[in-house]
Amino acid sequence: MSSQGMSKSAKRIWTVLVIVLTAVVAFTGGFLAGTTISNTGEGFTIVDDYGRAVTLEGIPQRIVSIAPSPTEILFAIGAGPQVVGVDNYSDYPAEVATLTKVGDYTLNLETIVSLQPDLIVGGDLVPLAQLEQLEAQGIPYVLLADRTLEDVLKTIRLAGVITGHVEEADAVAQELSERIDAVKEKTLAVGVSKPKVYIEYDEFMGLWTYGPGSFGDDLITAAGGTNVAHNTASEYPMVESEFVIAQNPEIIIYTTGPWSTLSESTYLNRPGWSTIDAVENGDIYGMDANLLSRYGPRIVDCLEQLAEMIHPEMFP
Repeated sequence: MSSQGMSKSAKRIWTVLVIVLTAVVAFTGGFLAGTTISNTGEGFTIVDDYGRAVTLEGIPQRIVSIAPSPTEILFAIGAGPQVVGVDNYSDYPAEVATLTKVGDYTLNLETIVSLQPDLIVGGDLVPLAQLEQLEAQGIPYVLLADRTLEDVLKTIRLAGVITGHVEEADAVAQELSERIDAVKEKTLAVGVSKPKVYIEYDEFMGLWTYGPGSFGDDLITAAGGTNVAHNTASEYPMVESEFVIAQNPEIIIYTTGPWSTLSESTYLNRPGWSTIDAVENGDIYGMDANLLSRYGPRIVDCLEQLAEMIHPEMFP
């Protein structure tokens, strides 16, 4: 917490949260197994996705988010007013445009300290050395690094606990869960084909895709496809053109956005790719890179779009 401590209103909210949190732990069947509540009601401890035990004195009222995914989650659950700063890449929802920018892979420590945050929230690819410097100054940080759709739902609920928006977070997670189930009910039904899918998110010095254990791999499976890179050696492998040709994907999906150099013509003009089923049949689709790479509420928009691309017969 900041040196100013909790306000009286925050303490009142915290008293209510202790009661609600107990119910949430029971309701979610142990998803918050690493979370404990002190007997005095003065603080609680969570375990983040890096296995770190983080103790907070109470509900943080001044949060700095250093990654787009947690930024989108915080605003989706109603905790936007508690966010006082964001990373340079956070651009959704529109309200973040007015917030102080605190850097990207290199943080502006002076700016962050000047915001007097109670908590810093980040994801993967964060400058851990800088975060440890901030932690040494009494500013705790939590890292959220999801790998599956179910992880996102749990993270949303956990963010609700941390910020005092338990009911709002549970409502968001429940609505997303219902949408996920509606897709899976069709795509994972018995007898449904599983077309081979290749997703490419970059072509810098090679072809970058999603391997086993990655979010992209989980999304392809949930959308009713088979990831051609599922058996590669890493979560985010760089593959060779020959590999993709040999796998012969039936569907190719590439990311679009300000930094993307990919387009449909990329695949039509690559040497040797004309024999790939997806290229021959014109099953090449672009998808907003932010939907595919940000593990927040909009990831279900991504799932629904993927399902339509992989199984257009199911989603007319």
